[in-house]
Amino acid sequence: MTTTPSATTSGAIPSIVKEVVVPCAPERAFDLFTARIHSWWPMATHSVGGTSSAMLTLDHAAIVERLEDGTQCTWGTVTVWQPPTRVAFTWHPGAGPDDHTEVSVDFAPIPEGTHVRLRHSGWERLRGRTGMLENYRSGWDVVLGGFVGAAA
Repeated sequence: MTTTPSATTSGAIPSIVKEVVVPCAPERAFDLFTARIHSWWPMATHSVGGTSSAMLTLDHAAIVERLEDGTQCTWGTVTVWQPPTRVAFTWHPGAGPDDHTEVSVDFAPIPEGTHVRLRHSGWERLRGRTGMLENYRSGWDVVLGGFVGAAA
């Protein structure tokens, strides 16, 4: 897993950028990341419901966690859906949509398979909550580790 510094403009908080390589074509990587997110996302440790989570879905409209009791938690709204090269969405697990950051994921073909670049930005909206930034900085490593493992 590679962490790449991100350039900022005056007053902007640097984005979290994570890069991984998976040994499959972009079409399969995109499908695994989106339609099959439930098969690799670490729900017990990285979700709203924890062990009471039943399912996570990511489609052309939203990313939604469903709990065992039927409750739905929308984590974000999809803003870009360009299979197999890009997906982007607002990001607010456990919070309201006005309290969001942004996540974009790009999939590029390379000889080894697919280079996947995740960028988590928009931290300016959450000023005063620097702990969240640090949690996500390490949290995305865990999440993307699951994705890489599932793609292998």
